[in-house]
Amino acid sequence: MVKRITAIALIFACASAAWAILGATIFSRTYATDQNLEHRVVSLWGAPHSQSPPVATYEQVVPKTVETIVDGKLKKTIEQEKVTTALPIESSRVEVALDLEHRQKGLLWYSTYKVAFAGSYTFRNTTPSDKVTFTLNFPTSQAVYDDLTFTVDGAPLDLSGTQDRAQSQTRGEARIAPGQTATLKVAYRSQGLSEWRYNFGGDVAQVRDFQLRMTTNFKDIDFPENTLSPSAKEETAGGGWRLDWNYQNLVSGFQIGMAMPEKLQPGPLAGRISLFAPVSLFFFFFLTDVTQRKLALFA
Repeated sequence: MVKRITAIALIFACASAAWAILGATIFSRTYATDQNLEHRVVSLWGAPHSQSPPVATYEQVVPKTVETIVDGKLKKTIEQEKVTTALPIESSRVEVALDLEHRQKGLLWYSTYKVAFAGSYTFRNTTPSDKVTFTLNFPTSQAVYDDLTFTVDGAPLDLSGTQDRAQSQTRGEARIAPGQTATLKVAYRSQGLSEWRYNFGGDVAQVRDFQLRMTTNFKDIDFPENTLSPSAKEETAGGGWRLDWNYQNLVSGFQIGMAMPEKLQPGPLAGRISLFAPVSLFFFFFLTDVTQRKLALFA
């Protein structure tokens, strides 16, 4: 009996060590290369998106008095300073369509998606000038943008020579009479990874007459931390959701966001099975021993 127990214990210890080494190897291989693989996915597909509303600004040069001390005497000089004034957004109408497509690299699946973005923004020119510059900040510099639309009151803006890749933005100028409103429409198609966000343009921002509608092709919706829940949601015939965010006068530091559902990862699953395999082996030895003892009693 002692020899039998010793043999079983030795077999159990060796098998447990082998399973532990296998599990640790799988986890190491999976997560050691995760950062490099994610970088490759981003370079091929795109990075997570965080879209902000476009900005309309007016620039003017104003004189500024600068006082300095020269040889113990106060000296005043007039310098020209450029002042930028932002125009308020009176209403926002945004539509976002998210199309999830999982992609595998190594032992991990990555939640990649296609996004179709379209926004209509109404600005009021509160400045004395009719020259307004519109700027659209792209959600990330690590992505491509197709079918870009950038129009004011239906007229496309001239973007030649104004696209700034270093700052990931595009700009255009339009003439708007003082006191009048203009509607800027922006749209594009792109690709991203893991999550999509819409921020209101600051840490704590105020938005008026805001509506955002998001449609998905997946049902397992989840919202990242520090994001706003939708005002309404409805299932679609295509197996997804239609989500609406509606606000009349909102002041918030939160964003609107959607976290893409993750697929079951084969690498981590195999690692966990390997690490917990000794538990099954222990119960196998225990139940086998109990069964043999009962059979011996009935014999």
